[in-house]
Amino acid sequence: MEEVWITGMGLVTSIGNDRGTVTRNLLELRHGIERHPELQGEDSPVKIAGTIKEFEVSSPDPEDWEYPEKYRVPRAVLRSFSPHVLYAWCSLSQAIEDASLSEEDLHDPDAGLYTSSGGSMRSIHKHFEKMDQRGVMACNPLAIVASIAGTLTFNLVAALGIRGSSTGLVSACASSGHALGMALDEIRLGRQKRMLVVGAEDCNFESIVPFCGMRALSLDTDPDRASRPFDKTRNGFVGTGGAVSLVLETKSEAQRRGAQPYAKFIGWGQGSDGHNVAISHPEGRGLKRAMTQALADAG
Repeated sequence: MEEVWITGMGLVTSIGNDRGTVTRNLLELRHGIERHPELQGEDSPVKIAGTIKEFEVSSPDPEDWEYPEKYRVPRAVLRSFSPHVLYAWCSLSQAIEDASLSEEDLHDPDAGLYTSSGGSMRSIHKHFEKMDQRGVMACNPLAIVASIAGTLTFNLVAALGIRGSSTGLVSACASSGHALGMALDEIRLGRQKRMLVVGAEDCNFESIVPFCGMRALSLDTDPDRASRPFDKTRNGFVGTGGAVSLVLETKSEAQRRGAQPYAKFIGWGQGSDGHNVAISHPEGRGLKRAMTQALADAG
């Protein structure tokens, strides 16, 4: 079985919007958590989040958004974006450039795209609100493709001219892991030579605050203390958003182009707890199976 290499990477995160900045902040143990402007009202029990810097996407109109000029999105493309699709566009642009992929490479039927996202709660809320107030015929005709979970796939496949296999994975926190693993399998099965994989989520009131209802978020207001998952006094996680993109391709395809790998992708696995809709099995039953499968897959 031919090796699969990771040849490109792109990031839009709370600790940086490029590989160099993210790497530096990780090595220096810096976090990107701060008070989120949208979480300061009385209707938000949580006040902090891992905010995405250099992006202002609070307006319901994408044409009012502010983001780095180098990622300029054509108006006709931008109008069907949700915030996380913009994050994905920017991270995927980085990964494509990092892997030195040409337009011809992207349009090759042997190149596909797998995405992972839960869609945009904000966009869905805004579109329903407008429909209730003004009637369905006054709504944006692109409301559906701009908001449901498939929006990442719809928009990126169309904008980049992807002709290979494409789909969107929605499995909560496991979504990007599933997208990567299934992209690996797609290459191993000989169906594709290259796969772009991107995971993205909004970072706003509607995407973060609902987790308060599960009592899952930390209510700590100190950005330096709130996220401490391995501390016995931990009291929840801290919400964030952003996007990460990777380019996967066969060793022979990468070598043909003179691309250098970050790593070889040698195995993955998955499993289910069959226990609770929101809480992991106390003995980590599904986690154990997933890791065991990954090790076996890697040989």
